Amino acid sequence: MVEGLVATLPTYFKHMKENNALLIKDIERLNKNYLLSESDESHVSRLQRELESFELAIEEATSNQDEPTQAYSIIEENLESLQEKLKEIEDEQISISERLARIEKDDYNARQKATIYANRLHTIKRYMEKRNLPGIPQSFLKLFFTASNNTEDLMAELDHKLVNIEAVTRILEIVTNNMETLETETYNIVQYATLTEQLLQYSNRYRSFDERIQEAFNEALAIFETDFDYRASFDKISEALEVAEPGVSKRFVSSYEKTREAIHF
Repeated sequence: MVEGLVATLPTYFKHMKENNALLIKDIERLNKNYLLSESDESHVSRLQRELESFELAIEEATSNQDEPTQAYSIIEENLESLQEKLKEIEDEQISISERLARIEKDDYNARQKATIYANRLHTIKRYMEKRNLPGIPQSFLKLFFTASNNTEDLMAELDHKLVNIEAVTRILEIVTNNMETLETETYNIVQYATLTEQLLQYSNRYRSFDERIQEAFNEALAIFETDFDYRASFDKISEALEVAEPGVSKRFVSSYEKTREAIHF
């Protein structure tokens, strides 16, 4: 056991020093384009100091083994302790290295996503315009402008001379959630607007002799054309038609889902 540690510890220690030198170079390179966390730099510096403090101990522990001055068990314990400390440093080095490697990957990913989201906003805008709705609900406008503003914030953050990747990642997560919510809202608005128009037209077969459906038609149409609350308008005419013809709304919904036009990004 002692012989094996005496043979491998110097090589292992040399490997740790090389790893730390590479981490220092990586930090120097990344510092030119990114606002790095001070903790990473101080962490690597601390590891460097620890390695320097171990150098003499390793040299003493692995030399002069032909004439040992300590008991075999003590030598073995000292060597194992040094090996364990080096293993802890190696684990820390790997953690820092992985974190540094993610910086450029996260930067690339954020730039790709920013471009994609900017294009999606234009596509969603055109998709809504093609529907020729009487008006755009405030719920959509609020989501759209929030997503648009946050996308612009993301692009601005990426344009800084020194990119703060933590801030970029935080904003990207917000924008991603914005876009998912916006797309869901877009589909919901178009779905209920389309279904309401279909049900209003379908209700013509009942309006001439069913005052309740005529009244629901008038209310639903007012909500549709004035409030732009297409879900409420759908619920109003659907509820009335269900009394006269149970299952009619479900039939229209099922048919719509089979032929729904997707937003093509």
